[in-house]
Amino acid sequence: MLIWDNIRHEALKKYRWGKIIAVTGRLGSGKTEFLLNLASAFKAKGEEITIVDVDITNPYFCLRDIASTLQKEGYKVITPPGETKWSDLPLVSAEVHNAIMDNKRVLLDIGGDEKGALALTQLLPEIEQQDHTVLYVVNPFRPMSSTEEEIEKLKQNIENVSGLSIDGVICNPHLGNDTAVENVVSGYEVVRNYSMRDQIPLYYLSTTTPNYDEVAERVRDAVIWPLTRKILMPWERSEV
Repeated sequence: MLIWDNIRHEALKKYRWGKIIAVTGRLGSGKTEFLLNLASAFKAKGEEITIVDVDITNPYFCLRDIASTLQKEGYKVITPPGETKWSDLPLVSAEVHNAIMDNKRVLLDIGGDEKGALALTQLLPEIEQQDHTVLYVVNPFRPMSSTEEEIEKLKQNIENVSGLSIDGVICNPHLGNDTAVENVVSGYEVVRNYSMRDQIPLYYLSTTTPNYDEVAERVRDAVIWPLTRKILMPWERSEV
């Protein structure tokens, strides 16, 4: 595990990070998995991390499903309170507002469409007072994310609704457990071309650790993030 921690540590050093990091992306992009890996990388540096769940768009998984596990690992986790926990309304508690104004690093898991971006509008005044980074996770194998035009359309919608600008893209091409290296490479080409066309930084090409070495051999013009899976989907949990 140490080798992956070291690689992620070096990858973090490539960029200047805001105290507030919002991670968004369409359903199936893998944004929550990437957020947890990012949180783990910052925590490995000795930082205290607060993870905030404001994802209201994913019917299969959200951070509140594993909040207790994350808390045992040393993270502070904020999920929607009480009866709003499973609501589709983009409600943001006072605890979230307070966390943003605290001095710890905060990672926000934001629902991956215009509806999810509504949650950011409630946090906009506090976020704008803080140094912040907004990341857009793209899986080009998902519907409405497979072309440069579709990727840009969602980006514009998120920015227009939330009032925040996206700072960079995370390319996370995958087909779940069936992901082959060739899928990662071909998916990267789509997102790389979008990044170049629209002049938006492509922070990382994210791929699972079993594929990392071969992807690194094939792709030489990207910072590659080794993704460790931390999430089981409901159908996978039933098989464990």
